[in-house]
Amino acid sequence: MNVVLLGATGKVGAPILAELLDRGHRVTAVVRDPSRLAAESARLRHRTGDVFDAAFLADAVAGADVVVCSVALRDPAQRGRTPVELLRGVAAVAADAGVRLLTLGGAGSLRTADGVDLVDTPGFPEAAKPESLGFRAALHELLERAPAELSWAMLSPPASIEVDGPRTGEYRGGDDTLIVDEDGASRISAADLAVALLDEVENPKHHRRRFTVGY
Repeated sequence: MNVVLLGATGKVGAPILAELLDRGHRVTAVVRDPSRLAAESARLRHRTGDVFDAAFLADAVAGADVVVCSVALRDPAQRGRTPVELLRGVAAVAADAGVRLLTLGGAGSLRTADGVDLVDTPGFPEAAKPESLGFRAALHELLERAPAELSWAMLSPPASIEVDGPRTGEYRGGDDTLIVDEDGASRISAADLAVALLDEVENPKHHRRRFTVGY
């Protein structure tokens, strides 16, 4: 498949890029700084630019089968930008191009066993709240206002993403409820999160809705 990956050098984006290439897909990696990407090849193209620039993004996704959004908004260069603005823009471009959108979301909007969103539970890290609340709002934006012709899905990760954890190829899936293991931990490695996302790219099972994974 021809896949456009937005945010290809991040802590989750980099494993997604590796998984895409390992599975034989052709990838256009959209980044602000291409210095951390592998050299271009027959299956890897670099596009340097701002994903908030609609004209640039429309040109980047032309001819793609799928757009994968793994853009983080934590660094100073993205200050003042929100997940709602990000996904509203990406969704509009993907719809115009007739391209499926698969985006990463946040864990904060997943329901806990008590029926409360994780971001609203006592003890949720204050530093993580703005991003989590932003991605919860972005999920509702997609559910309520995504273009009718757009095929999209959002993957909400578990509470903890283990950046250096191993790729096991195993995970459990769910819809809107936080997945926890037998020890009560909600976690997955970044590599296995990439596996789950690529499984959805290759065999779509979630249409215009959110899903989640975990161990």
